[in-house]
Amino acid sequence: MTFRHTFASIVEYHKLNPSISKFLSMLVFGGVHYLGVPGKIPGVILAGFLGWFLSKSIHETKGFFWAWLIHFLQDVIIMTALFLTLD
Repeated sequence: MTFRHTFASIVEYHKLNPSISKFLSMLVFGGVHYLGVPGKIPGVILAGFLGWFLSKSIHETKGFFWAWLIHFLQDVIIMTALFLTLD
């Protein structure tokens, strides 16, 4: 939320092209997930797409509720799968 909302707010405040915040969100969110699961290039591509998509939802809905909800639900699914495999 911090990165996407910050990028979206700056772009909107300065009346810049929303594609700038979508690209920055994609770049940062993908980059920090390089060491995640899945890692390396597949993780960067998947997280980068999610970063772009969530930034797009912030711009289109003029708020971060849907971006937050989508990310939250995705995390619930991932954490549930991880905890079920620990047994």
